Amino acid sequence: MPARRLLSLLRERLAPRPASGVPDYPPPVRARHVVWSAISSADDLVPGPTPELLDLALEAARRAREVRLDAVAERAVPAERAWVQQWPGEHYRLLAALVDTLQPRNVVEVGTFTGMGSLSLRERLPAGGRVVTYDIIPWERIPGTLLRAEDFGPSLEQRMGNLADPAYFASQEETLASAELLFVDGPKDGVFEPAFARLLVPLLERTGATVVFDDIRLPVMLQFWRDFPLPKLDMTSFGHWSGTGLARRG
Repeated sequence: MPARRLLSLLRERLAPRPASGVPDYPPPVRARHVVWSAISSADDLVPGPTPELLDLALEAARRAREVRLDAVAERAVPAERAWVQQWPGEHYRLLAALVDTLQPRNVVEVGTFTGMGSLSLRERLPAGGRVVTYDIIPWERIPGTLLRAEDFGPSLEQRMGNLADPAYFASQEETLASAELLFVDGPKDGVFEPAFARLLVPLLERTGATVVFDDIRLPVMLQFWRDFPLPKLDMTSFGHWSGTGLARRG
């Protein structure tokens, strides 16, 4: 091994690590937004994707090529407008394509934030379909929200509550059980997602609904996604650059 390469490896091994396990020096790549992540083997990933999940992923990716979200993009500030239409790399067109493919009557979103995902999910709803989006902060208190009061009605509803809380989850179980597609874009704080999943997975095992998790390549989400107990597929190459995971019972 060349001396320069050996010295580089030694420096990497000896470099201090913060408590999170993420190196405290910059990643070796330049881009607008860069975060550390990790790669892991697929042959020991259990459970892996089913043929049906692969079929869904391929069909949604095919449809995402044709989806346009002009009505959503025009609401965003110029700096964020391109994010709505960016595909692959962002997940908004994929979310609309999943709705277009599955034609769900009921969609649940966990994490409203600016409403970019809410509006994208609503874009391809079938007649009579609805999106119920959950957050702990009302939409009108979010700076830069894309949502407007007139958006809410039969096709879009926001509810306030913490779905990782067993009592609140139980109060919403009828709605969650009726959803054929769920999009989870929570805080990624190492607490919410595991707690919510413990409540959600038994329900998904009964209903067979499809769930999408955002940001599965972030360090705090890596083990969570790997341990998620339903058949799953990493769709990052066709979704969000920070990670898109697709899962369904089968």
